[in-house]
Amino acid sequence: MKSKAPLIMMEQMVMILVFALAAALCLQAFVLSDSMSREGQRRDKAVLLCQNLAEECKASGHAGENVIPVPDASGEISSAPVYYYDENSQLTESPSVYHVEAVRISSDVPALARAQVTAYDEATGKELFSMEFAWQEEDG
Repeated sequence: MKSKAPLIMMEQMVMILVFALAAALCLQAFVLSDSMSREGQRRDKAVLLCQNLAEECKASGHAGENVIPVPDASGEISSAPVYYYDENSQLTESPSVYHVEAVRISSDVPALARAQVTAYDEATGKELFSMEFAWQEEDG
């Protein structure tokens, strides 16, 4: 009678190979979900930064020809079209984690001003979020 040991050994090797493949697939899924979660967090912060900048622009009640004056990190009105934010969503003087551009766009409706704000990831230069908004200006 022949020994069945080689057959059992082969079966164990196949089971280990299948388990290793399943573990590798699960690990890839976890890594992908983590990167998607981090990207979602960056996009959420970008949405908040754009919304806050849009509200500041509307509250200031005035805008230049091409750019919108908004208080900078020191609290003074700046007409620079690009604003830099750190990881805590605080304005900074130099490039940091996010940069947000606010640009006035033309409007065909009298007394209605329009602008667009766009947030970018400073490290990759990738656009994270963009939105247009409008507000009513006084005729004058």
